Amino acid sequence: RSVIIGLSTLSLVLPRGFPGKLGFKAGNWFMFQSAKYFGLKTVLEDENAIDEIKDKAAIFACEPHDIIPYYAFAFNPILKRLPGHHGERNSVLVTSALFMLPFIRHVYTWVRANRVDKTTFLGNLKKGESFCFIPGGVQEVMFMEEADDNEVILYLQKRKGFVKLALETGSPIVPVYCFGVAGSYGHWIPKGDFFNKLGRAIGFLPLIYWGRFGIPYGIPKPCQLTVVFGAPIDVPLEGGNVSKESVDKYHCQYLMEMEALFDRHKGDVGCGHMKLKIM
Repeated sequence: RSVIIGLSTLSLVLPRGFPGKLGFKAGNWFMFQSAKYFGLKTVLEDENAIDEIKDKAAIFACEPHDIIPYYAFAFNPILKRLPGHHGERNSVLVTSALFMLPFIRHVYTWVRANRVDKTTFLGNLKKGESFCFIPGGVQEVMFMEEADDNEVILYLQKRKGFVKLALETGSPIVPVYCFGVAGSYGHWIPKGDFFNKLGRAIGFLPLIYWGRFGIPYGIPKPCQLTVVFGAPIDVPLEGGNVSKESVDKYHCQYLMEMEALFDRHKGDVGCGHMKLKIM
């Protein structure tokens, strides 16, 4: 027990990137193995349009969150799934809580993940470094139990903050949807306002889940992942004068594009009977 406590404490004290190049090499290996394990397939509806975004960052707004949105590894630069600088300097923004956990904080750093806070979000946009994040967040997990067998629920109606930041910097938004992630984990989700508020406060929902071989908090069951990228939504640069009307307009466009993206590809992956419900 003392050894575990000591190693955990050391992990929290050491820099996130420790041990440097060796850690990132391990992260790259893990990304390649993940792509093989899940038979990762990526579909870009308009690759040229994404490639033509050369002088600014793009926001890849991905869904669904599910238990863990592990499919975000598809954005790792080592896999070269995106054209131009978007594939060379892409990162994944995840809940800050993960970087407060021993060992986990290092693994997520090795695979080039970062905190999904406003400072990091804006910093990446101003530097012209593209990234992906999951706007539905932890609250979307709460709605998973309400969906029937032929339905996917996305929690997006109130998620407008990223649209405002896109307008401040004139950064295009790319809708992205991953098919195949549902069912890769068995789970028990606590219900009630208390757990909902707790999840929002700490950045993740305290739930129980199990993956391959029924191992609690283990690796997901193997499944075919298909990540589809819609065409970029061009957003004007409004700087510090972003209007509510503009936020509502481009947020609505994102929702419509996400639903259309889902409907265009669901038949190709054997999900033709599924419906998308946006809350």
